Amino acid sequence: MRLRTHIVVGAATGLWIGGPLGGALGAFSGMIPDVDLDVGSVGRGARGLGLLGIAGGLLAGYLLRSVAAAGIAIAGGFLLLMLVRLPHRGPTHSLTMAGLWGALGWFLLRDPALVGAWAASYLSHLFLDALTPQGIPWLWPLSKERLRLACWRTGSLWDHAILIMGGIGGLGWLGWRLFSS
Repeated sequence: MRLRTHIVVGAATGLWIGGPLGGALGAFSGMIPDVDLDVGSVGRGARGLGLLGIAGGLLAGYLLRSVAAAGIAIAGGFLLLMLVRLPHRGPTHSLTMAGLWGALGWFLLRDPALVGAWAASYLSHLFLDALTPQGIPWLWPLSKERLRLACWRTGSLWDHAILIMGGIGGLGWLGWRLFSS
């Protein structure tokens, strides 16, 4: 599916689970599995953030004299740079990585509704990509076999329909929530 479809469906999923803040987190989480797409905007952004994390870690280590802050920032930067180098629809499109993403969400957010929005939106990306002919390796690293739930091509009428339904559903839910209270 296209990036905009992942963002809209992720936002709608996040809205439904975690409210408006969950929607924002969902839009972000919905595109994260495509960090492995080196030529895409998500991959370019991850590469930039990775370099920024490394530079920030070095600066924090020097200015704050904090080995922990420096280590976390540098390790996070190198991790982002490594994720960009993975094959597209590889490990980042697995339940293993979804579990790690959910654990990171719990560590950062600590609010069950927001963590649910964070994790479910990541899973929405996996589900949508499983609808394409290429499929995804759900059980990586145990198996590299790809699960395909349908054969809907990226950019097809189905992709557009999912984008529109996700947008209408998300906006409808938000409107109902705003006007019912």
